[in-house]
Amino acid sequence: MTEYAWPSVLRPSRLSFYLQHNTLRFVSPVTRATQVLRREGARWVAEANFEPLGRVQAGVMDGLLAALAGSANTVRIWDWRREYRTGDPRSQGDVPTGPYSFSDATIFTDGTGLVVGSGNPSLAAGAPRGALSIVTQGLWPSTVAVGAGDYIGLGGRLYIATAAVAASGAGTATIAIAPPLRAAVVVGEPLTLSVPSVPMRLVSDDEAANPTRPGPFAAVTIRLEEAL
Repeated sequence: MTEYAWPSVLRPSRLSFYLQHNTLRFVSPVTRATQVLRREGARWVAEANFEPLGRVQAGVMDGLLAALAGSANTVRIWDWRREYRTGDPRSQGDVPTGPYSFSDATIFTDGTGLVVGSGNPSLAAGAPRGALSIVTQGLWPSTVAVGAGDYIGLGGRLYIATAAVAASGAGTATIAIAPPLRAAVVVGEPLTLSVPSVPMRLVSDDEAANPTRPGPFAAVTIRLEEAL
């Protein structure tokens, strides 16, 4: 299996991108009381429409779809609606490392202090497979680290923050995520907070179908699902 990068010249005109959960429902035939079992296998799915595509763009699209060979290979996809987080885009890696001091030995009297850099966003603690939250560090102190619906890339997989979270004064934050962690993670693993992507494959061998009139423009709609 080969994994391809998404061509930068292709951007969808319409997009459906969401997390498809995997649940099992039991409904009592007598009382209609419902029990729901949450199972593993939640996956990202997408449907992207590209219209109109000029000759060059259509060629790039046709070449990519041919390379993907139906569902045989994968391509990294992201949600074009929210490529960047709504939380504070800065990190502690944006400022130089300390320590800082004043030559006259004065101190702050209002309770504030200088922000000391401690690297870029990463995991501050490990977490087991299936965890629904991660402990992070290296965020800009005392600001909203991630907003609800912000995407997080971790270990090559894609997660979504289920609620807004503010970073502590030390730049740490515990972020609730979905889906559950695909694999165990360790301290120091970096986070991708700008254009995080997920490996996806075409749903069928017919995704290259493009029923448009012959001419200078083309229209293509493709369906993809996360490669688990």
